[in-house]
Amino acid sequence: MLEHYVIFKPLPGKESGLDTACAELAAGFTDGLPGLVELSWGRNTNRSGLDRGFTHGCLGRFTDAEAFKRYWEHPAHARFMGVLDGLCEDRFAIDYESEPGD
Repeated sequence: MLEHYVIFKPLPGKESGLDTACAELAAGFTDGLPGLVELSWGRNTNRSGLDRGFTHGCLGRFTDAEAFKRYWEHPAHARFMGVLDGLCEDRFAIDYESEPGD
């Protein structure tokens, strides 16, 4: 399993735009994508991240690197990436492999 977790720090006043962009990303996969196990996003509730301005997170879980590549190249992801610079002051991703049930 490949886990792809992204943390977002929106520009001032862009939090709702980031909500919309994340929702549109998730909606872009409602018909499914081979190897996409789960795609979730939400507003951060952890004080340590909020104190640094990181208000949102997004988690994608994939069966393998090939599934992640399909996601990365998918038009819904391309649209999402196209709007992030106008919404975010900073963002970073963490990718790691895990075993199911971890």
